Amino acid sequence: MKPKIIIFDVNETLLNLIPLKEEINAALENEMGFDVWFPKLLHYSLVETSTGNYQNFSEIAAATFKMISGKFDKNFSDSEIKNILSEITKLPAYPDVKPGLEQLKDDGYKLVAFSNGKPEILNAQLEFAEIASFFDGIHSVEEIKKYKPHPESYRYILKKYEVTPKRAMMVAAHAWDIMGAQRADLQTCFVERPEKKFYDLAEKPNFWVKEITEIAEKIG
Repeated sequence: MKPKIIIFDVNETLLNLIPLKEEINAALENEMGFDVWFPKLLHYSLVETSTGNYQNFSEIAAATFKMISGKFDKNFSDSEIKNILSEITKLPAYPDVKPGLEQLKDDGYKLVAFSNGKPEILNAQLEFAEIASFFDGIHSVEEIKKYKPHPESYRYILKKYEVTPKRAMMVAAHAWDIMGAQRADLQTCFVERPEKKFYDLAEKPNFWVKEITEIAEKIG
């Protein structure tokens, strides 16, 4: 069954995090800095949701950055951390994103961006990358206060757009995001970005692509 709406994760699926990675690694003076911090950020967002609490993504990002900075013998003020992490609003879209979104839009699909990030950060990101205009809706988990991959976060989008799970598809470069959408009964499409591999214990996604430009043909 062809989806009516296609829901896109943003960071690492549509936007390349390399500028943020370089900024963090430079600040920590270690090429592993980003790779230590980013999983910690995701981990504590899940801790917040699984324990019934909510802090916005930017606050968790800053707190986890402060947490790991000591591993690299660094100490930053709150304003310094905010400045370092502000690079997240200046990320380029992968080269395949604009043509891929344009093709899907021309084919009549409703496109939705859905991110764990704060609403103002998310909107700034999509505007900077010049892809905001492709989306019929731009949503943050802040609207429901449950981080992806909690199934209720995906069900929130389904309810908002009055669509059944099988008529919606989640597109993401993260296996955990795909797993959450699967367990909310959505169709799924995994984007195999550089260094992104699927989790062997998960049910395979409905579709598997290397670029956004492949999606239209896959689901057509």
